[in-house]
Amino acid sequence: MKKAKLLSLHTAPGARGLHTGAKVLVQALAMTAWMAASTAWAQSTLEKVKSRSMLVVGYREDAAPFSMADGKTPAGYSIDLCAPIIERIGQASGAKNLRVVFQAVEPERAVNLLKSGAIDLVCANMSDTEARRQLVAFSPPIYYAALRVLVRSGDKLASVDQLAGKSVATIGGTTAPGSLASYAALKGLKWQVTRVLQHEAAMSQLELGQVAGYARDDVLLMRSLQTLKNPADFMLLPERLSAEPIAIAYRQADPTLQKLVDLSVVEAMRNGLLQSSYDKWFVKPVAPSGKALNLPMPAELSALLAAAK
Repeated sequence: MKKAKLLSLHTAPGARGLHTGAKVLVQALAMTAWMAASTAWAQSTLEKVKSRSMLVVGYREDAAPFSMADGKTPAGYSIDLCAPIIERIGQASGAKNLRVVFQAVEPERAVNLLKSGAIDLVCANMSDTEARRQLVAFSPPIYYAALRVLVRSGDKLASVDQLAGKSVATIGGTTAPGSLASYAALKGLKWQVTRVLQHEAAMSQLELGQVAGYARDDVLLMRSLQTLKNPADFMLLPERLSAEPIAIAYRQADPTLQKLVDLSVVEAMRNGLLQSSYDKWFVKPVAPSGKALNLPMPAELSALLAAAK
């Protein structure tokens, strides 16, 4: 296959966790031998890719280190792990002069865009939840994220319990609003959830005192803090309100694409791509801050990595 042309257009507390992730991984491993011998690739997504010689990949522009806008093409951990999937789709479809179009999408639109066929993959920080599995399909987990709350340091808050009766911002279309509601119900708390469209809007409301907290995946909040001029003005509260597997999403009812995606992720676990990409984005210094997150790999993901080998 010729090298693809790259274009850029410009949860209740507790994880589904290792049990679900291991089950998905075992299924993926079982498919590997089948994939090695099979040549029956012709399925709906591949046929569509071949007919238009184009693959559309959805990503988030503001979800570093998973995906972010970086010049003409996106970059990030999820983008790295999607690369072998993209290559396999190009080879399997037989598309000539395949164009790979990266389309920035908002989280609340991603599922509908997948279902409609407007995009073919989502390579970002999309949580694999039971509700979403009714609508789209997911790869084996590539990360496990925890929902936490960012607050102003000057407010002297030490626990999310102290947010009772206050407003908490979060990005609409994500799993965070539901996780906030579930956590509040479990703890007998009442707070006002303010939904915004983008990270910048949530940070602005928090900085101006329009909300008392901002709930998002902790790794995204930690990365965003590193880009601020005044990071000491904010702090993360210690509680993990929920934990969810992050995975690559694609359309349902496409068994050939499922096998291709699963094989690609399993091989990334086996050949070192997942480990090296994790080190690059979660451990070592990266742009634009030039600072390192120094985040050890979540135990759930380490266990999957060991099982794949």
